[in-house]
Amino acid sequence: MADKVIQFGATSPFGNFTGWEPQGATVEENKSRATALNDKGDEISASLYDTKTEVSCKYICNSDTNTIPSEIGSVLEGYVLTSISIETSADAYATMTLTGHKHSQNSHETLRKAQHGITLTKAFGVVDFTGDSEGTNDSPISSSVTISCEHVDQIDKDGNHLVGENYGGKIEVKTTYLGDHTVTATGFDVTVKSNVDENTGFFKKEVTAIKKLQLS
Repeated sequence: MADKVIQFGATSPFGNFTGWEPQGATVEENKSRATALNDKGDEISASLYDTKTEVSCKYICNSDTNTIPSEIGSVLEGYVLTSISIETSADAYATMTLTGHKHSQNSHETLRKAQHGITLTKAFGVVDFTGDSEGTNDSPISSSVTISCEHVDQIDKDGNHLVGENYGGKIEVKTTYLGDHTVTATGFDVTVKSNVDENTGFFKKEVTAIKKLQLS
């Protein structure tokens, strides 16, 4: 008997991006469910409504010449992109996770969006997304950046998706430094600075910084 015909390998629901290889995707179809109960609290009728497909796809960077989706809130391959998350570390290639959704009725086409300006300057090692320079006695050893926007949808009289819009765009950066780094983070609001030491390791500083993105 021959093998069954079943997909092998990773897909990229958002499309392809220069310098990135898809590592795996989760595509999940969700339906809301309404119920009517009798006088004893038992279900007597139910209806499914508002079908939505949510997707998350992870990539790994393989080139210093790479392309990140330039806008948050844009529609890629039918999915509205609501989160771009990139992680870098001193001993690994960068990873990127894209998250979004689409609807089976009245799909999104043109929504409020924003250029984020974030770039990944190298595939391997740490990139400090705050733009800070390395000090004499410190070095970033891990970092992440999450570019995101909120999204709200509204159903129609029959429970089907009618309209949606993006709002609340922001960039959140988290960086861990080895050594007592002097934080500048120009253009960001620094919300967390933590000093961490231990009896078998070196002093570290952990920083979280946020700035808004104006959608239009």
